[in-house]
Amino acid sequence: MIVIFNKEEKFYSSAEAFKQSVNGPAAIIADFDEKDIALNSAGITLLPVFTDIERRVIRFESGDDYDYISLFASTPTDNRKEPFPIEIYINKKFLIVAGSNPIIDRWRADILAHTLEQLTPPQMLSLLFNQILSRNHDILDAIEDNIEMLEERVTLKKLEDNSKDIISIRKQLLSLKRYFEELYLLIEELEENQNNLYTKEHLKVFHVQKGKANRLLNTVISLRDYLSQVHETYQNQLDIGLNNTMQFFTVVTSIILPLTLITGWYGMNLNMPELRSSITYTSVIIISLVYVVIAVIFCKKKGWF
Repeated sequence: MIVIFNKEEKFYSSAEAFKQSVNGPAAIIADFDEKDIALNSAGITLLPVFTDIERRVIRFESGDDYDYISLFASTPTDNRKEPFPIEIYINKKFLIVAGSNPIIDRWRADILAHTLEQLTPPQMLSLLFNQILSRNHDILDAIEDNIEMLEERVTLKKLEDNSKDIISIRKQLLSLKRYFEELYLLIEELEENQNNLYTKEHLKVFHVQKGKANRLLNTVISLRDYLSQVHETYQNQLDIGLNNTMQFFTVVTSIILPLTLITGWYGMNLNMPELRSSITYTSVIIISLVYVVIAVIFCKKKGWF
């Protein structure tokens, strides 16, 4: 396990070696198979037993002189990737982070590069929340760009089928909405300070992170409204296209209907006087063609097709 103490990183393989050299605020970073050693080093005795399923959801528990946080830091919009669970245990002296994720590596770099010489466990936890939340800005920007491109496509004259893209983006936004809601509630529970582990200054830091989660949640809600407007535009374009098609067929039917009447009329077995003339059929053909031309020109001027 890796221990960050006094702005230095050290590796420990046993709790005994840790207790002999570390006696102040420190961050302990461990894989899940090293978690028991890390907890023993920090003097934390677990009361509940958390299953693998519970480790893959966002939750908060207040234990015996420590707080427990379970969350995942993977992209919630990509269903092809397994979530990266992170377990966090915090007491007055130590912050234990169990998991393996690039976010944890960047968080370690943040701690080592911080201007303060010594960070408290709540301050280090706030930096971890900052890493988890800040990575989502790029995701939301990419989704907004996709919605803008979708908006451009749905306003084209030659409309394509964009329903799958709309459904896909809607699912992404729904996943992000749930993700940020759970993060917001988690930090809110952390602010309750049931074990009196945090000072007022620490709670102010947590409140800042809660504000970031709330702003991200509001951004997701705004993007959902934007997507709904694009979807309405898409539906309107479909309706306009359908109306144009129906109008075209209505005009064609109106033009053909008199010709159909003439066809039915001369198809009857009746002794009509005009059939005795040799130019009857020629006259009917010419009149029909003239009618069609006049009707097409008239409809074109009216803009009916």
